[in-house]
Amino acid sequence: MAIELIGAGGMVVELKQTYDRQLLMRALPNLVHAKWGLQKPLPARGGKSIEFRRMTAIAATTTALTEGTPPAATNATFTNIAATISQYGQYAQISDLLETQAFDPVIAEYTENFGESMGDSLDQVVRNVLVAGTTIQYASTAATRTGASGVGSGMYINSAEIREATNTLKRVNAKPVVDGKFICLVHPDNTRDLFADPVIVEAFQHAAPRSEANPLFSGVLGDYMGVRFVETTNLRVWASSGLSGADVYGVLFIGKEAYAVTELSTMQARTIIHPRGSGGHTDPLEQYSTVGWKAAITSAILNQDFMLRLECNASRVTAA
Repeated sequence: MAIELIGAGGMVVELKQTYDRQLLMRALPNLVHAKWGLQKPLPARGGKSIEFRRMTAIAATTTALTEGTPPAATNATFTNIAATISQYGQYAQISDLLETQAFDPVIAEYTENFGESMGDSLDQVVRNVLVAGTTIQYASTAATRTGASGVGSGMYINSAEIREATNTLKRVNAKPVVDGKFICLVHPDNTRDLFADPVIVEAFQHAAPRSEANPLFSGVLGDYMGVRFVETTNLRVWASSGLSGADVYGVLFIGKEAYAVTELSTMQARTIIHPRGSGGHTDPLEQYSTVGWKAAITSAILNQDFMLRLECNASRVTAA
């Protein structure tokens, strides 16, 4: 009788599971909130806070001078914005047995994983500052985020909302950020709705390049009406906060020098590894190593007029 791998009397115990040594990728958001701010690091011995200043604009005058008579002196004032650095971090303890006997390279994988977590964390720290801006546009007929006049179903971002947002920024002389374009941070759910707008689709059909670079083929919204769209799943979404429990998306339109991002020049964001045996009396038997990350960052809105938050709903019913 032949010996079989499977079946009665077979060698089932010899059937082992194959492990792929390449660990799978993790789903990560596009980290973009800090990218478009004014980058101003704190120097060594420069304390924990930073102050930004602006001289208020001097109003134009259309009154002619009286011959031989000087006018009244014109005095400008200064406005200041302060921001204080805070530290953030995480770490893990890894036992000696796990480090030396685990099938996968645990230390290396933790290092990469914490690096990703650090980027995600700092992106959200900056985002939480930006979504506290005071220049707000509510989609469609909404007048507030919540309540009877809140953002509800069907109140999506579209070409009319984009036109209104850019007009608001231009009316206060906000300047574009890059290549003559304002930046707009959107969630993929918002992009889905924009591609459903017949006005936008028609514009790409007639004005965009007749190639694979056309947004209708690439699926990347790109530039439209003086705005460069950037997608991120880290966009702030207030789940079930709108009318009848609608999700509210905080789409951000950004002008030049709307906000600043500050880090410590002497303590830049980094991952930190302490190998076994480096803990001294806290690890007398050399039983664990540690992997973690630490960063110090702050963000501040420099000009509330140069950034606008559009609060809208999305056709895809999902909470973030």
